[in-house]
Amino acid sequence: MKSFILAIPRLVPTVVMVLVAIYFTLANNPMGVNALNVFPMAPQAGHFVLYFCVALVLILDYAKSRLPHHSKINQELALAAVSAVMSLLLEIALMWKTNGNYSSGNVVAATLGAGCAWLFYHYWLLHPFRHYLYHSIQHHWRYQHRRKKK
Repeated sequence: MKSFILAIPRLVPTVVMVLVAIYFTLANNPMGVNALNVFPMAPQAGHFVLYFCVALVLILDYAKSRLPHHSKINQELALAAVSAVMSLLLEIALMWKTNGNYSSGNVVAATLGAGCAWLFYHYWLLHPFRHYLYHSIQHHWRYQHRRKKK
């Protein structure tokens, strides 16, 4: 029970991001703009950005929990797939809520966003993220036994 209570602050960004994705996917008019066509594929671009952020937050949360070790590539891909499946389930819930207003383009855009988030993390953000966080936690009390004594 104590370890679960200590893990709650670490889970807050993930839970908030998932709730934001649920709200923006299921809301009829989330930003208060009615029928504003900024450009032809605006809803798909919104889904791409939203699920890019969801997948990136999930992957970064997992990578932070694995420090000081490297995160595993298959688990990173699984987290990106979780966000893509979440988009599919939310689109099905939206279809059920609005009686047939389903867009497969939104699901494809969300899946591409999740995949691009994994690529962005794995090929660009992995080492800077680890360097920043590892050097900030290596002096933590939990890692004192790993430091060399002089």
